[in-house]
Amino acid sequence: MKYRISLIVVLAIVAVSAFTNPGFAAQQGPSRGSISAPRDPEQEKQSYKSLDAAKFYFYKRKPNKGDKDGIERLNKAVLDRLQEIMDLNPNFARIDEVYFLTGEVYQRGGDSEKAVEYWTKAVKEGSDEKIKAEAQKRLDENQNQKKKG
Repeated sequence: MKYRISLIVVLAIVAVSAFTNPGFAAQQGPSRGSISAPRDPEQEKQSYKSLDAAKFYFYKRKPNKGDKDGIERLNKAVLDRLQEIMDLNPNFARIDEVYFLTGEVYQRGGDSEKAVEYWTKAVKEGSDEKIKAEAQKRLDENQNQKKKG
């Protein structure tokens, strides 16, 4: 009888520990859980804001066609925002979009080699199929232009 009560008490303690401490019941092994570092929600929020600002400047703000200085300033503003994301949050959920847009900015600025570098990163490291396909399309177009030129 004495042992039966002790066994019940031990089982109760184990059950309570399992419910109050999730790590107690199901230990994370090499085949469980995420392999990437958890993302900081505040950093993600800031990165989304920076990406939205970069997209606004890239797609909506258009200087006059003859204004080379205006285009250079605009490209620099977009690149600064995108570089900030790459530096501060390399595990950003939409890093593939950051790489793609960086390639677009370099292409617009006339630096095809840098553009190809970032489009390649978008294809290799991206998870969004639409962005990967668009980046691959840009890479193919660039390759065809090199063959013709």
